[in-house]
Amino acid sequence: MAGQITQPIVVIDPSKERVQKKDAIHMNITAAMAVANTVKSTFGPSGMDKMLVDAAGDVAITNDGETILRKIDVQHPSAKTIVAVATTQEKEAGDGTTAAVMFAGELLKKAGNLVDQGIHPTTIVAGYKLAEGKSQEILSELATDVAPDNTDILQNIATTAMVGKVQEGSALAPLCVQAVQAVAEDGIADVFNDIRVEASVSKRIEDTELITGIVLEKSRVNDAMPKRVENARIALLTSSIEYRKFGVMPGGKSKDKVKITSPDQLKGFYEGEEAAIKSDIDSLYNIGTNVVFTAKSITESSQGYLIKRGILGVARVKDADLEAISRATGATIISNIVDVEESDLGAAGLVEEKGSEDDELMYITGCEKPRTVSIVAHGGTEHVVNTVEGALNDALRVVADVVKDGTITAGGGACEIELSLRLRKYAATIGGKEQLAVNAFADALETLPYTLADNAGIDAEDMLTTLKAKHVDGNLSSGIDVYSGEVVDMYEQGIVEPLRVKTQSLKSATDAVTMILKIDDIFATARKELTPKPGQAPHDYDWA
Repeated sequence: MAGQITQPIVVIDPSKERVQKKDAIHMNITAAMAVANTVKSTFGPSGMDKMLVDAAGDVAITNDGETILRKIDVQHPSAKTIVAVATTQEKEAGDGTTAAVMFAGELLKKAGNLVDQGIHPTTIVAGYKLAEGKSQEILSELATDVAPDNTDILQNIATTAMVGKVQEGSALAPLCVQAVQAVAEDGIADVFNDIRVEASVSKRIEDTELITGIVLEKSRVNDAMPKRVENARIALLTSSIEYRKFGVMPGGKSKDKVKITSPDQLKGFYEGEEAAIKSDIDSLYNIGTNVVFTAKSITESSQGYLIKRGILGVARVKDADLEAISRATGATIISNIVDVEESDLGAAGLVEEKGSEDDELMYITGCEKPRTVSIVAHGGTEHVVNTVEGALNDALRVVADVVKDGTITAGGGACEIELSLRLRKYAATIGGKEQLAVNAFADALETLPYTLADNAGIDAEDMLTTLKAKHVDGNLSSGIDVYSGEVVDMYEQGIVEPLRVKTQSLKSATDAVTMILKIDDIFATARKELTPKPGQAPHDYDWA
């Protein structure tokens, strides 16, 4: 029919549920706090682990807040906002995810109490913003400057980041510091690209090693190839090493049809293909190549020629791994095997395959000026190795933070208590109801040292009272030693954290909480399609 509507009209069903004002605010707070409480027991050196079982039955055991929240199935939108706090904290600071999420949950809890007292959410948001801004000022006053070559402090930073994850943190910390210092340029260390962490289920955690070069979870394509190559000259390819039509470039395709009319012609055809791959490998050998890594395959027939020339071949290498090898050895990544020139080859003192049959690793070491280093994490089981790998990644990030920023703060709840005490004084100078929100912000900060003590089995109320008294007396770096159950100087104990971890935690949590508090109306809507029937007017459409 001419003019008939053929596309369905999408509208919002007005009959769906709607939650408003206080009910909406409390619903959001409850959902967000549920997520925060999920990770609360994992906080601190004595925190407990969570066992995560996915749909396939695979088990992961961890106490890393970001990992836990990323893997659990969160449905509520406000709860997802709290998960985003952990993601942002991990991305920007590399540590402190659990603290940030706990703090956000506590801010919401305090906000809920203020709403019940008749305080408008806008007033709470304004107060929280004032408190967060003042806290950032106070933190800059509490921070201590650190030189990027202060190895002792950097090792303390790494140890603090790993405590509670692996008991051997003090043994692994020097490796993290050496790795960051090895790749840092102008105070910036690209942890994601220049420091590789490979897992190996073997040996003890203490056997974890730093390699000045690259370690790949790869092996030779053929056991007849050399397992160890000294003074390696390395070619990097993105194309396969395989037979090709005679006269056709590697990676190219011949569109010409070949009609075979006799056995001799077929034999000549195969000999041409064989001559082509032999020529390709000979050209590699003639320019000094003795190791080749390719992003694609090395066919079985091609392997034979590599073996004859004594060339070690590794196939199916990831693009990121090729780039890492390039940075470490100086090799140029080439698309076609026939285009490789001597100047494209990289150099390494040794390329060697190590490990058991089920856990083989390819070591590329002895590079003259490597821009990439590797840490091989060892452990007796897969779970242990994964835990060590996660702890190393956290430690590397925080060490890189300090090398770049040059500032640290005391750990063990010292900063949070000092912030809380100073914010209460600041609140008294503020007129209006915003001071109630500032005081609530100060209360929320105390949750962190309280939980730190509680998770260690220490009387949290007594510990908090003692900690406050120390700070009132002017001991600004006093914090909780969860092992001795005493309040001690954190700098003397070497329990320190990057300033960035603290500042980002406050910012991420406050931003998320203020966004949630501004929501006062929730529509549970659904899309409905109105499908026209032949000859039906638009206003007569029925729900599909």
